[in-house]
Amino acid sequence: MKPWIPLTLLLSALPALALGYPEALVRAENRPPVVAARAELDDAEAQWARTEADPAALRLERLQARQRRKLAAAQLRLERVRASAEISLAFTQLLDAQAAYRLAERGFELAGRTLRVARLRYVKGGIGRQELRASELRLEEARNRLRQADDARALARARLFSLVGGPEPGEALAPAGTPVLPDLEAVYRRLDAHPDLLRAAQGVELAQTALALLDPSYAPRARIEAAQLQLTQARTALEEARRGLRLQAKARWQAVAERRRDFELAGGESDKAARDLAVARERYRAGLISELALLQAELEREQAAVAAQNAEHALLAAAWELAVATAWPLEVRDAR
Repeated sequence: MKPWIPLTLLLSALPALALGYPEALVRAENRPPVVAARAELDDAEAQWARTEADPAALRLERLQARQRRKLAAAQLRLERVRASAEISLAFTQLLDAQAAYRLAERGFELAGRTLRVARLRYVKGGIGRQELRASELRLEEARNRLRQADDARALARARLFSLVGGPEPGEALAPAGTPVLPDLEAVYRRLDAHPDLLRAAQGVELAQTALALLDPSYAPRARIEAAQLQLTQARTALEEARRGLRLQAKARWQAVAERRRDFELAGGESDKAARDLAVARERYRAGLISELALLQAELEREQAAVAAQNAEHALLAAAWELAVATAWPLEVRDAR
C-alpha cells in the first residue's frame, strides 16, 4: 500500500502538473452547444450587417435582424454558463472522489494496523476469537470501501476528461475556486439579459412595430384589432416569463444561502476536529494514549476536512445553478 499523502503536500510537490480550475472553465468554449451558439451568432451578425447595408430593407426586416443578433448573443452567454457549470461540477466531483479515495486508503491502513494489534492481543490472551474476527471483518470492509472509492475516482476522472480533455492519469487538480455571490436584487436585474425574457420582450417589440405599421386608411379594422390582440398577448407572455424566471432565480438564490450555511457549519466542525487532533498529539507525546488512538484522531480530522471540502463544493454547485437560472456568468475567485 502506498503511503498516504495529504492533498496540500501533493499539490505543492506537483505545481506544474496541476490542472487549474480557471483553466478547466476556459475549455467550456470547446463544448458543442457553445460552438453551435457561437456559429449562430456569427450568422446572425452577418445577416444583420447585410440587412443594415440594404437600402431596400424594410423596417420590420431591420428589427428582426437586430433582434436575432441580440438573442443569439444572449443564447451564447447562456450556453457558456451551462458548459462552465457542467465542467465545474465534474471538476469538484473528481476532487471529492480523490479525497474519498485518500480517506478510504487511510482507513484501510488503520484497519490493517488494528488487525495486527488484535492478533497480537489474541495470541497473548487479551481478547477472544470473536473480537479478532470483528477486526478481520473491519479490514475486509475497509478494503471494499477502498476498491469502491478507486472505481468512483476513475469514473469521475473519465467524466472530467470527456469534458475538458484532461487531466491525464498522473495529473493533479488544483483546488476549485470560491464563488462571489450576488444579492437577490442583483440577481433579478440580471434576468433582463436572459434569452427567455429577451425573447418575450422582443415579441412585444415586434408586435408594437407591426401595429404601428398599420393605419385605418389602408388596413382593415379586423387586421388592426388582430394586431392589437397580438400585442396584448405578447405583453402577457412577457410578464409571465418575468414572473417565472424570478421565482426560479429566487429559489436558486435561497438554495445558495442554505449551502453557505452548511459550509459554515462544516468549517466549524473541521476546526473543532483540528483542535481535538492537537490535544490528541499532546496526549500521545505524554504517553496517555496509544498510537492507534492518535491515528484514529488523525483520520477523524481528515474526515472533517473532507466534509468541509464537500460542503464548499456543494456551495459552488448551487452558485453555478443560480448562474444558469439567470444566464449570467458566475464570478469565481481562484483558490490559489
